[in-house]
Amino acid sequence: MFVLGIVGSPRKDGRSHTLVNAASEGAAALGAETRVVYLVDYDIRPYGAQGGAPYCPKDLSALCDQADALVIGAPVYWGDINGLTKDFMDSVQLARANGKPAAGAAIAGGSGKGLLSGVQSIYHFLYHRQFRAIDPTPVSRFNFDAALATLRETGARLVSMAQHPEPFPGAPLDGRWGAVLSHYATLPYLTQGPLDEFVLLAQQLFAISTRDAVPQAQHELEQALLLREQGQDAEAAHHAVRAYELLYFDE
Repeated sequence: MFVLGIVGSPRKDGRSHTLVNAASEGAAALGAETRVVYLVDYDIRPYGAQGGAPYCPKDLSALCDQADALVIGAPVYWGDINGLTKDFMDSVQLARANGKPAAGAAIAGGSGKGLLSGVQSIYHFLYHRQFRAIDPTPVSRFNFDAALATLRETGARLVSMAQHPEPFPGAPLDGRWGAVLSHYATLPYLTQGPLDEFVLLAQQLFAISTRDAVPQAQHELEQALLLREQGQDAEAAHHAVRAYELLYFDE
């Protein structure tokens, strides 16, 4: 059993590495062979449009195919995953992806904005390549420790799944979309937007904040949730942002 962790950050000692390593620890605890690779160590180039060939080194593509499960961790820059990770996802050549267990985490440092849109990008890749993905993990510095615990559990779950592979049924690729879509429709976070992101960030801040503004922020968040239930998203947005701003702190 072989679980491959892929770190998309150009910083080998950064938070993306720590997140991927947590999932690897969870897999190793169940006896899996694990390996963590860093995309910055490979000559990955942008996808060749207009008929050009995609470029991901063959040894990296082969390693992804050999793995029984994948974990991808990437940083978020300006609301989406970094270009290096996107270039890898655009160009990696996969012969054995159908139903392979996989998971992803995106870390939005600083403000935390982009943690949902970032992890969604990773899962768009997993969806289109027809991995059997689990447990999207949107991460900010506010929920970082909790995310590490979650990812250890994710790593263990990937091993259990890989022991009993479940390829999606149907003819190659185009004949499997019903089963693939049915699976991804059950995953959290993938249909959420910017308003949900501010609500999530406010909730993460509540979990760690000791500020005097907590009661006021709680009131703002309750108003945001009530207005969203009533379909008044534009007004809800102001309250969600206010709840976040009341608790936000610099590193």
